[in-house]
Amino acid sequence: MKPEQVQSQITRVLSEAISGLRDPRVPLIVTVERVTLTPDFSLARVYVSSLGADMPELIEALTHARGHLQRQVADQVRMRRTPTLEFRSAADNLL
Repeated sequence: MKPEQVQSQITRVLSEAISGLRDPRVPLIVTVERVTLTPDFSLARVYVSSLGADMPELIEALTHARGHLQRQVADQVRMRRTPTLEFRSAADNLL
């Protein structure tokens, strides 16, 4: 499968999975702006944004839920190995 296809599948799965998190630090609407994969598919950088959210707190909450979110990706995206998820603020990507 092409990296672009995998990235869009991971984006879709994470968008749904994040909206289902029951963590007070995660706002109701979190946008997964994009996902970039390393060439060996071992790491997926997930760029997220949310209006009015405390981004460091949101990134911390998503990192805390990483195991759960990686399982969701593993269950729904056909890959040999599930990449490690690394969460970043989409605003950091603009710099």
